[in-house]
Formats: sequence, C-alpha cells, structure tokens
Amino acid sequence: MILCLKEIKSALETAQTQGVSMRRRLMIYLFTIMLFFALLIAMLLLLFGAIDPIGYEIERALGNQLENTVNTIERQSNDQAAYALAFSQQIAAAVKDELADAGITFDQLRNTPDALESMQNKLFEVVNNNMLLTPCSGAFCFLNTTVNDTLPDKSYSGLYLKFANLYAENTIHNDVCLFRGFSTVAREKNMNLHSTWQLETQEGVFPEIDGLMSGKSGNLSGAYFLTSVYKLPDTWESVRFLCIPILDSHGVTIGVCGFEISSLYFSLSHKTMGSGQAHIFCALLTEETDHYAGQIAGNQSGYFPLVENTFSLENRANLTTFHSGDTEFIGKIQELKIGTTAHTVAVMLPATEYQALMQTVRLKIAAFLFIASVAILISVLWGSKKYVTPILKDLEQIKTSTDWTQGESHVSEIEDLFAFLAEQDREHEAALSALNQERLEAQSRQERLQSKLEQTSSDLGSAQAEIARLAYSRKQEIDPDDFQYFLEGISQLTPTERKVFDLYLEGKNAKEIIAILGVTENTLKFHNKNIYNKLGVSSRKQLLRYATLMKQQEENDQQ
Repeated sequence: MILCLKEIKSALETAQTQGVSMRRRLMIYLFTIMLFFALLIAMLLLLFGAIDPIGYEIERALGNQLENTVNTIERQSNDQAAYALAFSQQIAAAVKDELADAGITFDQLRNTPDALESMQNKLFEVVNNNMLLTPCSGAFCFLNTTVNDTLPDKSYSGLYLKFANLYAENTIHNDVCLFRGFSTVAREKNMNLHSTWQLETQEGVFPEIDGLMSGKSGNLSGAYFLTSVYKLPDTWESVRFLCIPILDSHGVTIGVCGFEISSLYFSLSHKTMGSGQAHIFCALLTEETDHYAGQIAGNQSGYFPLVENTFSLENRANLTTFHSGDTEFIGKIQELKIGTTAHTVAVMLPATEYQALMQTVRLKIAAFLFIASVAILISVLWGSKKYVTPILKDLEQIKTSTDWTQGESHVSEIEDLFAFLAEQDREHEAALSALNQERLEAQSRQERLQSKLEQTSSDLGSAQAEIARLAYSRKQEIDPDDFQYFLEGISQLTPTERKVFDLYLEGKNAKEIIAILGVTENTLKFHNKNIYNKLGVSSRKQLLRYATLMKQQEENDQQ
C-alpha cells in the first residue's frame, strides 16, 4: 500500500516538472470560456422569457386541470343526458295515462285548471324522483298548455322543483321546494313554496326552451342540449338547463323537461384541485354576441374570484387571456359539445398572480446565474493566468531569440518549435541558392508569358472588330424608329420595372428574377407586360436584341 502511494506521488511530481501540452491548455481555456458564454446566454434567454421553466409548469398545471374539468363536466353532462332521456319518456307515459284516465285529449287540458292540477299531481313523483337521481340543483316539466290562454302574458303550465339551501354537491339530504306549479301539490306533498313561487312559467323568460317547445324533434336521444346562463326571475340565482323535448305517441312535441344546474351547484361540484398555483379555477362559458357568459367554480382551497360572469377572450400561442371587467386572467380553453350546443371549458388564474410567479422565479434564476457567471469569470481569469501566461512568455522568447538551440520552455510543443526553428536556420542558406535558381527560371517564364500576352491582345482586337461588325449588321436589321422608341421608353420604366429590365440584361431568367425580387410569377408577368408596352417590343428575345445594340452604341460613344 505504501509502495503504491509512493509511485502515485512520483508520477505527480514527474507530471509537474514535465511540460504540459499546448493542446490541453487550450482545450481547458476554451472549455471554460464557452461554459461562461453558454450560461450568460441562458441567463439572457431566461430574462427575456425565451426559456421559461416556471411558465411550462404553470401551463402544465393549467393543462392538467383543464383535462380534469372537461372530463368531469362531460361525465356529469352524459349522466344528465341519460337521465333526461328516461325522464322525457316517463313524463310522456304519465301524461298519456292521465289523459286516458280522465277521458280527454291533450288539447283539452288548456284552460282546464282542475285537469292540469290532477296532471301535476300525477307527474310530481316522476319529476321528484328524477331530480333526486340526477346530479342537478332542480328539475322541471313544462307542458305546452296553460290554465288561461286569454291573459296577455303567455305562459306554460308545469312543475319546477328545486333543492333548497344548497351547501354541498351531495343533495341527498337537501329539502325540496316548489318553484313553479300548483300550490296544492306542495301542500299535499308537505313541501314549501319557493320565496318567488309562481303558478306558471312565462314565455320569453327562457328563449331556448321556447324554441324547443315550438320546434319539431326527430331523434329524441339527440335532441337534448345545455342552455345559456339565465337569471331566474325575481331571484339572485343564475342557472342553466339541460333540456329535452317531451313527445306524444305521434312524435309531436307536447312539452319540455330537464334539469337545472344553478351557478351555486356548478361551483360546488366543479371546484378545482389545489396545486402550487392555488388560485386556479374553472368556468363553463357559452359564446354570445360579443362576449362569453357562463358559470364559475372556485378552488378547493376556498378561493373564488370576485368577478362578473361575462368574459372576453384573447387567444395567444399557448395560453388564453380572459378579461372580466377590469380584471385579467391567464388560462387555457377547450371546446365541449353538450348535445346540440357548443360550449367552452376554461381554467384560469389571475394575471397578476401569474406574472408575480413568473417574475419571482425569473429573479431567482437570474441571481443564481449571476453568481455562477461571476464564479466562472473568476475561473477564466485564473485559468488565463495559469495556462496562457506561460505560453505568452515563450512566444515573447521566440520573437527576441536569435539562437534557437538555447530556448527553454515548460510547454512541450514550444520546445519542439525551438528545435524546429534551429533546424530551419541550418537549412535556410541551402534554400537561398535554390531560390536564386528559381528566380532566374521565373524571369524566363515571365518573358514567354509576355510574348503570349501580346499575341492574345492582338487576337482580342480582332474579336472586338468582329463583334462591332456583327453589331452593325444586326443594327441594319432593326427598324431605327422602333429602336428609338425603345431607347425613349427606358426612362418611362418604374423603379421596379427597371430592376426587372436590368436583371434581364444581366442574363437572368424568369425563375431567377422571381427569387431575387421575392415576387410571384403573376407579378413578374404583369411587370413584363408593362415593360414590353413601354419599350415597344413583343418578346424577351427582341428586348435583349435591342438592349445588346444599345450597349454597343454606349461602348462606341465612350471610345
């Protein structure tokens, strides 16, 4: 063991006394420099938001919450739709039985209070049982009839039951009250009337239900939908309705039934889960004329935004900005179709909280990177002194030394350089004589090249004369008036047309001009047409012929 330690110590001492390779020194230095600049760039990217880990975490939290909320609302809507279909069929069967027992038709219910009261007593258990089974805050059954159709305000007769004093999503132990219907039904069932109870529901209060009441329904299973948010008359409550038509045996709509989902019930049943961003909440929105309106659910931590139930949306790359009054939120959205209607599920958190989270984390990252950058900079300075200074001293010795055999260095490559330079000195004198011989041979070659150049100049003069002769011959084939019109038309070209003209003169084809100017093929054709008209030519070939002659004249004038 002791012997092994001595060998290691001896190896380290030997490494310290021997020269370190220049390559290794340079690699260490460059690695340190590159690491410094990499961290500096990372810090700048973080400060300007290009690298945004906290933003990614918030987006992921919003995305997960959005997926959970969509699944919860969709699952609840599917349950409501399934119960609504059975609800409609049970109401239709009960109406049919009651009419058969009374020996009247559905039309004879109109203006017959006793028959309508008996009908509601018959329908009560159906409405009440379905309300207890379904995730909702109330249930209703409106029939397309009334106790008195001579009144100026038209209305529907039917039952509308609600849970009283909701305090949790679970409604099993909540009391039930009568919101619409005959008060005698409430007394017989030992039930309280709602504080704003009325006998019937007026037309126009819920336009979507009015439309379903007067419309035609084919497939009952696909006829349900979720309405927009309505404010219940004379109450503080806002509600939606999941509606489905009631059809008689002939498929004619005789009424509408469904379930109420109040804003309070929505808030209780769709609270978002707590997370690092504790103020994330969700909403179910419906697009209206110039805004979105809907219902909001708070957070399980107890947070509920004190905002209006209307929003305007501004979509960005990954997130959506929501505006409600003077308050701004950041979140995500996803479209959700419930029956025949489209809605928007949104999850969001206050923009001020989002920005504060972003700023806090960015400052922490910036502080960390600043400290790391200072440490790396100090390391670079130390490395420069440790590894580069010896190299600079050796290079200075190379500049001042005349006898390379006396050079000494701790860098092995520079020691090799000293030996190489000494060898070069010994070979220098021998090389001088060879260089003199080469100089003489070069002078001889230069004289021969001069002779060839003179011959080439003579041949070039002949070629130019031939070109002039051909140009003159071509000129005789061109109409002088057309050529003069061509010359005058050049000044009429627009700057863009002149660029196209000059590119043609340079020998560019159509594809190259399109690429150079960044225009479309149709745009180039449009410029070509204008150029041809202004210059009086009919083709690119004729244009180039005139241009060649023009160049020849300009060269002759310069000579």
